[in-house]
Amino acid sequence: MKGLWWEEGGAEWSWRRRLWEWEEEMLGECRGILSDIVLQPSVADHWLWRHDPGGGYAVRSAYL
Repeated sequence: MKGLWWEEGGAEWSWRRRLWEWEEEMLGECRGILSDIVLQPSVADHWLWRHDPGGGYAVRSAYL
């Protein structure tokens, strides 16, 4: 996913505080998952809300 970690001209994401080691690991996992995604302006995206067996919907049940 080009441009996800670096802005045009090389500006890097900045965090308000130093990340804990476990957060760094999670960020690395996230980067690995997103690294092969190619965004295309001409292709629409959407959210898919999966039904919660408990009878409702929760934010955690949303998938892109």
